[in-house]
Amino acid sequence: MILKAFLVALVYYVSIFTSIGMGLFHFNRPIVVGPLVGLLLGDLTTGIILGATFESVFLGVIAIGGSVPADATVGTIVGTAIAIIVGVDANSALAIAVPVSMLGVVLGQVTTSILVPLFIPVMDKTAEKGDVAGLKKWHFLMTLLFPLLTAIAIFLAIWLGSNSIGAFLDQIPSFVTGGFQAAGAMLPAVGFALLLNMLFDKKVFAFFFLGFVMVIYLHLPSLAIAIIATVFAITQYYRSEQLKIQFANNFATATVQNEEEAFFNE
Repeated sequence: MILKAFLVALVYYVSIFTSIGMGLFHFNRPIVVGPLVGLLLGDLTTGIILGATFESVFLGVIAIGGSVPADATVGTIVGTAIAIIVGVDANSALAIAVPVSMLGVVLGQVTTSILVPLFIPVMDKTAEKGDVAGLKKWHFLMTLLFPLLTAIAIFLAIWLGSNSIGAFLDQIPSFVTGGFQAAGAMLPAVGFALLLNMLFDKKVFAFFFLGFVMVIYLHLPSLAIAIIATVFAITQYYRSEQLKIQFANNFATATVQNEEEAFFNE
């Protein structure tokens, strides 16, 4: 169990360092870390399924302004690990992942409050000297330490808590687990609704209804709909490029005509 807990914590540590320290953004998304946890724990299929499930739930949960969203990485990693180790279904794993993701926010805030103030004065002095190499060194050192506290918490949670969580889940009444299943079925829709609320644009909103018709009435698979959407996107892109060229040509022609009229009027 110690090895499994270490591997799960390692997934979190590497994913956060890769995303923040190396600038490979979205490497810490559920659809990436879920399969990684499944691969290391010997159940890649479950990791892929839960990674996609958690991605749909946390798809619209992003930081806007000063808001601090749920930590999708922590929730996905712990939820996937518990599901594989204990052997619960996706809905029960989802019921674990959502509150754990909120706990991940607290750990992240604690780390930020303690770690960042330690490095900022040193990095300010380094910047005043114009020491670019020094700034890079301090940056990587800070990003190496940033995920450490949460990684330790994940390790302890998996090592000490998996058996307890399994026993706890066995004692939950059936009507409560039924509620978890209902919530698990609704949460992906909530995630997409949050994303749709941010992406709402009357110019393209008709395409969402088109996708709905394709799924409900035409029974097309997701891959077919994705290909159709890609064709629409490529067509729209080239059409917009042609309009830009046409506008530029019309503007140049109008400018030449104005200059000629001004010349003859003189």
